[in-house]
Amino acid sequence: MWVGDDAAVIRVARDKMLFATDAIVENVDFDLAYASGADIGYRALAVNASDMAAMGGFPFHAVVTVGLRPDMELATFASVLDGLADAATEMRIAVVGGDISRASELWVSVAMTGATDGDPVLRTGARVGDAICVTGSLGGSAGGLFALQKEIRGRDHAIDEMIRRHLRPRPRIKEGLRLASLGATSMIDVSDGFALDLWRLLTASQVGCIVEPATIPRDPGLEELEMMVADSPAPLDLALAGGEDFELLFTIHRDRYQEAKMILGEIGCPVTAVGEVTPGEKRLGDTPLQGEDQGWDHLRGR
Repeated sequence: MWVGDDAAVIRVARDKMLFATDAIVENVDFDLAYASGADIGYRALAVNASDMAAMGGFPFHAVVTVGLRPDMELATFASVLDGLADAATEMRIAVVGGDISRASELWVSVAMTGATDGDPVLRTGARVGDAICVTGSLGGSAGGLFALQKEIRGRDHAIDEMIRRHLRPRPRIKEGLRLASLGATSMIDVSDGFALDLWRLLTASQVGCIVEPATIPRDPGLEELEMMVADSPAPLDLALAGGEDFELLFTIHRDRYQEAKMILGEIGCPVTAVGEVTPGEKRLGDTPLQGEDQGWDHLRGR
């Protein structure tokens, strides 16, 4: 626990450590019109913990820096700290230090350390013939954001659950650990959209794929949203490019898929095989994966 010194002192007893950093910024990653300070603090820690999960690891320590607008009420800052504390307790992360700065927008930056029980799962290990799989369902966070923007909170349980997924994402830490122990050959968390993150994973492994869009698991709330709001995006579009679901997209030897499905099912996490790693081009149905022009780009926007 941080006690006010210039730096935290941490005991390191492993040969390899994981280290990740991420920042969330007002009007880019969240909007105070619908996100509370506690939501923002929780989210800041959760997105970094998801990076640990994507390596088959678990988080240890975090340092947090918060940028505050001069006109911001102290209660908002206190609420951000409450959200950080909630996430730290839930995910068993020690927040060991940080800083506060003046800024033109509210932002929260987290640097996090973690570790693995064995070798980390990289993006570079996918092999021809592996099954391509994803945990949970996709599109829920983007659907929740759309519902918030349309101000339809509190009308439908499935839609409210998508809103929860957007405001307080839950990283798949336990699932990542189990997948690593089962021999997942590569892994990435779905933060910038399934299509874009799949392209990144396959590009890193220098392989192709055949993925059928019909097999991609979609959040059940997306159908409710489509029925409720006439101009809602198509569920498949949100599942493919919505992003911020923080599910795990991974490859594994085809003979181990059923085992992975069973073991993660025991902790309440569905696993779906959506395609196969190939030596050829990257294909999503009848069309090639387009890469960086699909999904979320922090500099370009959505």
